[in-house]
Parts: sequence; structure tokens; C-alpha cells
Amino acid sequence: MKLWTPQNSAYLIIKAPMFVIDYVVVHELAHLIEQNHTPHFWNIVRAQIPNMEKAKAWLLKNGALLEQDL
Repeated sequence: MKLWTPQNSAYLIIKAPMFVIDYVVVHELAHLIEQNHTPHFWNIVRAQIPNMEKAKAWLLKNGALLEQDL
């Protein structure tokens, strides 16, 4: 399942830690420059979010929790 799409992430992400929210916002904004997940795309994200691997790991581990009711 593709959890993080622009259509469903906006209301889910608010329950995540701030460093994860920052990563998701920058990730989506980077798509305005580079549509696909190319090395160039990841360089854009990494330049703004040096701890992006930590945020990606948090999402992999805890992303499903964001879908649960408050």
C-alpha cells in the first residue's frame, strides 16, 4: 500500500513528530523541481533535510500508526 500520497498524507501527517512533518513537506515540495525519485530528487531533499534517513525510517516503522484514530 502506498501510504504517503498527497491526497491522504495531509491530515495523517499532523500526528507525526515535527522532524517527520518537515521531511514530508520538503519531499512534496521537491517534486515541484523533480517529478521522479531520481538521485537529483534525493539530493534536493537531503540538502534541506540532512536527517531524512531518520524520518524515512520513522515512517516505515510507525507510519501505519498515523492511520489509527486519535
